[in-house]
Amino acid sequence: MAKSSEPLLKIENYSLILKGSDGLKLPVLNNVNLSVESGKTLGVAGESGSGKSVLALSIMGLIPEASLSSRKGRILFQEKNICDMSEESLRTIRGSGISIVFQEPMSAMNPLLTLYEQIAETVWAHRPDLSEKEVRQKVILALKQAGFADPESILCTYPHRLSGGMRQRAMLAMATVLDPPLILADEPTTALDASLQVQLLIELRKAVRERNHSLVFISHDLGVIKNIADYLAVLYAGTVVEYGPAEDVLNHPAHPYTNALVSSLPRLIKQKILPKPIPGHLPAPGNLPLGCVFSDRCPKSAEKCRQETPEESGAHNTGFVKCFFP
Repeated sequence: MAKSSEPLLKIENYSLILKGSDGLKLPVLNNVNLSVESGKTLGVAGESGSGKSVLALSIMGLIPEASLSSRKGRILFQEKNICDMSEESLRTIRGSGISIVFQEPMSAMNPLLTLYEQIAETVWAHRPDLSEKEVRQKVILALKQAGFADPESILCTYPHRLSGGMRQRAMLAMATVLDPPLILADEPTTALDASLQVQLLIELRKAVRERNHSLVFISHDLGVIKNIADYLAVLYAGTVVEYGPAEDVLNHPAHPYTNALVSSLPRLIKQKILPKPIPGHLPAPGNLPLGCVFSDRCPKSAEKCRQETPEESGAHNTGFVKCFFP
C-alpha cells in the first residue's frame, strides 16, 4: 500500500504523443501534473477532444503500444509507475487496484454474458481462492451498493434487457466489486436523463465517502462535477490550464478558458443570464498553436501568449494556473 504521506495517484510531467494514420505525430497530452489523495474525488473537465479519456486510458495502462509515438513522465499508483509495467503486471491491478466506469455501458459489456458473469469475471480473475458461493455474495453486495433493490432477480439477465440506467449501475458494480482503491469514471452520466444522473452520482459519492475509494471523475459537464468533485483540473488541448479545489475554481476561475466554460453553463431563466458560447474551435492535436494552447480563442491574448508557453503559477492556495494574465 502507498504511504499515508503520498497521494494514491500521482501524475508527474506526463506527455503522450500518438501516431496518426497518415504518419503525423499527434501530441494529445502535454506535461500533465496531477494527484489524487485517498478518499478524494478529482474532477477533470474540458471540451470534447481535450484529452480527458486518453488521460483515463493512460492511468489504466490501456494505450496500445502500436499507437504510441512517444511517452514521457510518470503515472504513479501506490508509488509504482504504470508506464513501466508489463501487460501482465497491469492485469494484476486492473479491477483490484484501479477500475473504470466507461461512458457507454452497452459497448463495454459483453452481450453474450449474463449480468452475474460480467461482474463475477473480475472476481474470478483476482480471487481464485473464493468459492462460488462467496463470489455470488460479492456480486450481490456490489449490485446492492450500486443501487439495485433486488439484485438476485436480475443475475441471469443479459445486458440488452437492462435499461440504460441499470446498465450504468451494473458498470459501477463491476468497478467496485473488489473494492479497488481508485475508480475512474469517464463521462458516466452523459447518456442518462436527469433523475438517473442524480442516482448514479449518489452511488458514486457513497463509494468514495463510505468506502474510502478515490475517484477520478471525467466530464464536460461542470454542473455535474460541482456536485461530486473535491478538486478540479481543467484540460484544454492536452494541457491542464487550471487546477485547484473545485469550489474555488468554479466560483473564482483564474484561467480565461475556465471562465469561458463557467460562462457557457445554462442558468435559470429568471436570472436573465444567457449561456455564452466560446468562439472558435478546439485545435487538432497535430495543429496546436505556438505559445499558449488557448491563445487563438482567448480574449486576453497578447503577443507574448502567441510566442511563449506559460508555466504553472500559484492559484487557489493549493492549485495552479497556466496563464500570463490570470
